[in-house]
Amino acid sequence: MRNLTIPFTLALLIGAFSSSAQDAKLSVRGEIQCDKKNKSVMSSVTIYRYYHLSESVELMEQQMVPRNGNFQFNVEFDKEYIIDVASNTGVHRRYNLNTEVMKGYKMENQKFEFFVDVQNAATDDQENVAWIYFDPSANDFSQSSQLPVALSGE
Repeated sequence: MRNLTIPFTLALLIGAFSSSAQDAKLSVRGEIQCDKKNKSVMSSVTIYRYYHLSESVELMEQQMVPRNGNFQFNVEFDKEYIIDVASNTGVHRRYNLNTEVMKGYKMENQKFEFFVDVQNAATDDQENVAWIYFDPSANDFSQSSQLPVALSGE
């Protein structure tokens, strides 16, 4: 009976470690830059889970953004998401978020912050699509308007 106790305890410890590693989240915080004095400006953020193989999406969460422009949500690692930021001023931004991390990187709770400008719709010449991905050179998540080499398959 004593010999069974040690492997069973070890299995419980491994199971507890695995589940806590899988529970790690990426906390995404954003700020929408707009004319905060104009009460007619309304903004929203919608988060979709993107399934690359089937090219389908699943609605995860939608938030109306308060007047201060701040929003926050949590996503899981090793998944792909689309963050859609829209304003009734006609500005629409899409962010492709890939939370896959490089092998050997310790998956623990992380934070990423970004800004979205919805103020200058008429003179706006920025890309409407941006990429958020794990950048091994920075050992953190980064934002780019160019498709990262690791994701483009080059």
